Order: sequence, then C-alpha cells, then structure tokens
Amino acid sequence: MNSSNSVSSVQLQASTSASAAEPARRDGSLGPDSEARFRALIALTSDWYWEQDDQYRFVHVSDTMPSSFKYKAADFLGHTSWELPHAGVSQDQWGKLRVLLHARQSFHEFEMQRPALDGGWVWISLSGVPTSNAEGEFAGYCGLGRDITQRKMAEQHLRESQNQYQELVQWAPLGLCVHHNGRIVYVNPAAMRMWGAATATELRGTRFQSRIHPQYWQSEGARIQAIVDKGQHAPIRHSKYLRVDDRAIDVETQGMPIVYGGTPAVLISFQDISARKQTETTLRDSEDRFRILTQLSSDWYWEQDAQHRFVMLSGAVTASTGLKTPDCIGKTHWELPSLNLTPQDWERHQQVLESRREFRDLEIHWPDTAGRMHWSSVSGAPMFSATGVFRGYRGVGRDVTAQKLAAEQIHRLAFYDALTGLPNRRLLQEQLKKTLQINNRHRARGALLFIDLDNFKTLNDTLGHDVGDVLLQQVAARLSTCVREADTVARLGGDEFVVVLDDLSEDALDAASQAEAIGKKILTALNSPYRLAGREHRSSPSIGITLMGESVQSVDDLLKQADLAMYQAKAAGRNTLRFFDVAMQSEVDSRAAMESDLRDGLQGGEELELHFQPMVDVHGRIVGAEALVRWQQPERGLVMPADFIPLAETTGLILPLGKWVLSTACNQLAQWALEPLMAHLTLAVNVSARELREPDFVAQVAKALKRSGALAQRLRLELTETVLVHRVEDIIVKMDELRQLGVGFSLDDFGTGYSSLSYLKQLPLDLLKIDHSFVRDVLNDPNDAAIARTIVGLGKSLGLAVVAEGVETLAQRDFLADIGCFVYQGFLFADPMPIDDFNAFVARAGGL
Repeated sequence: MNSSNSVSSVQLQASTSASAAEPARRDGSLGPDSEARFRALIALTSDWYWEQDDQYRFVHVSDTMPSSFKYKAADFLGHTSWELPHAGVSQDQWGKLRVLLHARQSFHEFEMQRPALDGGWVWISLSGVPTSNAEGEFAGYCGLGRDITQRKMAEQHLRESQNQYQELVQWAPLGLCVHHNGRIVYVNPAAMRMWGAATATELRGTRFQSRIHPQYWQSEGARIQAIVDKGQHAPIRHSKYLRVDDRAIDVETQGMPIVYGGTPAVLISFQDISARKQTETTLRDSEDRFRILTQLSSDWYWEQDAQHRFVMLSGAVTASTGLKTPDCIGKTHWELPSLNLTPQDWERHQQVLESRREFRDLEIHWPDTAGRMHWSSVSGAPMFSATGVFRGYRGVGRDVTAQKLAAEQIHRLAFYDALTGLPNRRLLQEQLKKTLQINNRHRARGALLFIDLDNFKTLNDTLGHDVGDVLLQQVAARLSTCVREADTVARLGGDEFVVVLDDLSEDALDAASQAEAIGKKILTALNSPYRLAGREHRSSPSIGITLMGESVQSVDDLLKQADLAMYQAKAAGRNTLRFFDVAMQSEVDSRAAMESDLRDGLQGGEELELHFQPMVDVHGRIVGAEALVRWQQPERGLVMPADFIPLAETTGLILPLGKWVLSTACNQLAQWALEPLMAHLTLAVNVSARELREPDFVAQVAKALKRSGALAQRLRLELTETVLVHRVEDIIVKMDELRQLGVGFSLDDFGTGYSSLSYLKQLPLDLLKIDHSFVRDVLNDPNDAAIARTIVGLGKSLGLAVVAEGVETLAQRDFLADIGCFVYQGFLFADPMPIDDFNAFVARAGGL
C-alpha cells in the first residue's frame, strides 16, 4: 500500500468503483458512501487526495498532506499548480503537463518541489486522471500526491556515492581488476599503468593467469578458487605479476567476490611494490653493515624532560665523550662538570631552550681524566604531547674532536710555520695590518726587524737540510727569549725571520734606541755557539730595522724597507744591524729603474754588445779571447757588467741575457773560422749557476752552435765556483753532455769561493783560471804567491791548463811563467775591446 503503484491503483480503483456504484454528482464528486470509503483508505496511506475543476484550480485537497509543507491544504484551493511556488520543474516540463491536461489525459508521477516549513524544499509526486460530470462533460482532475523527499534524497546520495565510487576507482592508486571465469572484464587506470598497458582493450578479454608470474600460478590460482568456491575474502599477500612487456613486478594483492554486470566475479586489488621490495632488499643487504656502523658510530642520543634534565643517554656517549651516563641523568647541560662554555654561550643556549626552538651544532668541550680535550656537537628539537604540552628535548650528539683538532691543525698550517711554530708570513701580515691601524689611530710607534742568517745556504748545502732545520729551530727559540711578551716573532721562510716591536716610545729617537737595543740583544743571542750534529757551529745574523709611525705605511712597504736595511747590513760586512733610510729607498728606486731599462734593452738586443779580451801565451801569441758583455744604454751611456750583472742575476734577467751572449759569441766564432788568421782562436763565455740549472741549457748551447755553424771545440764555457754549492751532480751530467759535443769548460775565479776538491776532480774541466785578486799582489804577498803555485800545481796534477787573469806587469807574467803558468789575460796585453778593435789587434799581432 505504500508504493506509488499501489496507491495510484487504489485511487483509480476507488474512483472507478464510485463511478460505477452511484450516479455521478453534478459537481463530479463521489457519492457519500464511496467518498467515505475512499477517504478512509487515503487516511491509511502517506498520500493525499486532490481535485481540480475544469480550469485546473484546486477545489479539494485532503488533510493528509504532510505537515512539513509550508502551505496547508486550504492554501491550494482556487489556484492552479503553476500558480503556486515550486522548484525543480522546467518550463518544458510544465509545457508537457499542460498538453496532457488540455488533452484530458491522465498523468503519472509528475515530480516537483514545494516550499517546506523549515525554509527548504520538499519533493512531491503527483498523479491524476480527468473527471466528468453527469452529462459526461469534462469536470476537472482528481488524483494523489505523495511526499518523495526521502526517496529523492536517497537517490541523490546514491548518485553521489556512485560518482564518488567511480572517481575512487578511476583515481585509486591501487590497481583494480575484475575477472569472470578467469578472463579480465574490467581494469582501472592504475592497473593499466602497473601492467604497462596503454589502453584497457589490451587487457580486457585476456586470461588473468597471463598476468601472473609462473612462479605464483599455483598459489594465486588456489586463492582465486577459494574466493569463487567459498565466497571468502583473500587477505593481502605478496605476489608477482607480469607486465605486458613480460617484465616482472612485485605486488601486494588481495581479492574478494563481487557481482559484476549481474554475474558473480572476482575483484582483485593490487599495488606495485617493486621499488619498496628493492629498497627492502637493499636495506636487508646493508642491515649488518648499518648495525656495525651504528655500534661503532661516535654519535650518541639523548632525551631531556621539561626541566631540561637528562632522562636518557645512549651508551655511545661514554665511548665518545668520556662522560658517564649515571653522572648525567637528572642534570641539565649547565650542571655537568667541566663543560667549557662561556657564561654568555650558556645564556644564549638557555634562551633557545626556553623559547622551545630547535638548535643545531652546539659545540661543547671538556677535558677527560687524562687531561685530553673532547669536543662534541649537539643538536636537539623540542618534544610536545598530542595536546601541545612541552615534554622536553631529544637529539643527537657527535664526537667532533678529530674535526676540531684537524681544524686547529689546518689553522696552524695556514698561519704558523710548521718547523719553528712561529707565525708565518700570512699571520704576520694580518697582525702587522692591525698594528699599523692602531699605531696610525693612536700615533704610537713600533719597529720591524728583518733578520737573515749569514751564510745559511752554505751550511744547509754542506751539512744537509736536516741540520739546517735544527739551526732554524734553535734560532726561533733564541729570538723568542729576546723580545717582550707583547712582541711578535715570525718566520717568513728559509732563513728569514721578522720581529715586530709594538708600543715603543712616542719619541722617534727613543723608539729607535729601544729597537736598536733589542736588535743588539738578538745579535748577541744568535752569535752564541750552536750544537748541531754533535758539533759546535757558529752563525751570525744581518738585521735590518725600520720604524713604524713616521707616516701612514703599508705592510708591504714596511717589509721592503726592513729587507733593504738588512741587505745594507750584509753589505757592511754581515753580523750587524742597519736602519732603513730615505737614501736607501732612492737606491732601490734607481735599481728598479735600471731593471726596467735592462728589460727594454734585452727586447731587441741593439743596446748590448760583446767586448773581447785576448788571451796571450808566454810567447806573445794570441790563443783565444774572453767575451764580456757591455750595455750601451741611450740615457745611461756605457753600463759596466759590475753594475748590471748582479741585478740580472737577482731578477732572472740573466737567462735571456745569457742566451743573447751565447748566440752572439757563437756567431762570432763562425765568422772567425772564415779568417785564417783567427780560425784557431777559442772563445770563452761566462755562464752563471742560474743558467746551468735550467733544464734545457744543453739544448740551448747545441741550438746556438747549430744555428751559427760554429765549431763546438772553439767554444769554452767559463763557470764560477758558485756552481759547486747546489746540485753539483746535475751540473756534471750537463757538462758531460756538452763535452760530448766538443764544448770545453774552464773554472773562473778559482780559489775565491767555496770549492770541493772531490767535485773538482769529477768536473769535466779543461782549464783553471787564477783570479786577478791573487795575481795583483803575487810579487808582494807570500800567501798570494803560495795560492798561485798551488793552483798551477793542482792544474798540472789534474791535467788542466792554467790561465792567469789580471796580469798588468811583465814581472807578474815572468813570475807566473816561472811557476808553470803560460797563458795570460790582463791589461798588460789589452783591455776588453769591441769586435772591430779586437780584429785589428789580432791583425797587428799577425796572429802570433
């Protein structure tokens, strides 16, 4: 009786019965008995009865209309349906209803919305049939109304649920597959993606088993059969499926019986867990390693309560820090003993904790029982309960002792000399910069002492670098005892030290006196004997001093000034001190200008020329010459070698200068070879130790000979004894290579410097030269005469020729001849002269 079909049937049957049992009234209503029965029947249903006249105006509405309606039954009387407020009905629907009404046809379940008492709307369904009067004329309509709000709401909810279900299925990350009788009938996009299918058509109709890895056919088949036979849900388990490209994937799958399209089917849901399985495999493979690393890790874990007291510390804290867990539990950071942080650091950290903020890399350090310092880096984050109540902190600590020690070591290496432990050049420059700023601001005075050890290179080369290092360490220790605590002692490198004196007298003379006093103290200290390699050794310093505070100065200026003063001390005989002055700076500027001019002169070589001094034998015959370079500078005029050769050696210009001399000399030899009167001459060319150390020196000589066409046998390279103090073995190798080409060698200035007879024996020499300093007084000084005899005797014993330099008188020549020296060079015969003059000189001598 509650269905619309049943009610409509009752209504229609009642109407029909009433019409058949009694004559119709003129107003179209039922007879009293029929109407009473009909109204009683309507009262038993949830429907209401209504009647309209021939103008479609309501003339009767039963009281069974729902109370939720905003309008009562009486409000409908005299109005048509479309004159009353409604919703949910389009004009098209109203049009169709009017067509039925005007055609006097029945209508069934016409749905619309009416205002509800609560301000909303209720859905109603109307059904009606036309009525007629006794004459058979159209009298209006009668019918039933029903409240279908609940049904419409249920339908709406159903539609929403279905839409949500469809969206969930379409967008679900799980793969969903429905198969019936073993064949796939439905797959969602996730299943297509996991199986690698571009469209659902690739999968629909195929056997589900074809998507299962053969390894799992039996187990998966049994699970599916259990679902079909027993209607049981199959719980989640691991399996393997096959993609359409036959690549296996790991999945988690479950199944359940469903009805699909009206027939029993099986729903399978699955998820690709290949990445997770790979991760699990990787984790399993590394689990043992991770466990071992965790056990060996210096990290430790901790927790604190809301009062910042430790409530938990992992065991690693003991191993990495030396702290004992029982000593820490119940205490805060700042209550632990020997944690070396400043009160300001603790205050800042407490502010972080009180504000419940995360903190990272708080560094704390403390000494252990053995006095060794430990460093830890601690990080933590606040903990809160589910209701937001602060519960404390938890975090990790890491032993960073090794890193801190390494950082300190890096700092030491960066700013301190590894050998002596003194500040190095970098730290010295930083401290000097600060000192200058303070001095300039307060008009204070200071001093910088530049200290260089005399003859340190000789000691280093003879006794070895290890012994030299010991000397440097002892020098550093002595320097530190000579200065005040506020002063700085630094090592620049090699045998160079710097002392910075601060806070001297404001008076310049007094400040200079204070600096001089400390300088003399250093001289005395460094002159005391040293014990090196079991033997006593003496060393002395040369000290240059410059004052700070005279004017605004830079660090580089100070170092240059003190360096210049130090060289003045060396020039004064070493083992002394000198102050920098303006005249010295002028000399430096002049030297810099000369260097610039020399560079320009070397560019084209037009300013350079060779002069030649003849070598004459005891019979007066010219047997050779020595090539000596001269520099004719446009503004300076003729510059002698003594003025520019030392500069060339210190600036490195000796290398291009030496190449020019060698090339020009070889060209001259080639020209002499064309002159019968001069073809027999040998030409001596001076070579510096710096040139000999060049890796390609042999190639340079060979190249000059080849380009010029000169005979190697006519070229003799003159070396000085300075070549014997550094890497003699390498030099001997180069000399042997040149000797094989035919080049000869002579040792110039023999006896004036350091020479080792053992090396002298190994050198492939042809000739020794007696230095002019011995020849000058050979007739008056027994020592010089003895040295000359010794050199001649040494030459004979080694099979070497001997040439005497600086012969100015016949008496000197005769003495030298008497002791066995038969070739001479000096002003007695000729000064060095340009090539044209030399050629003329040889021509006049007739080559004899």
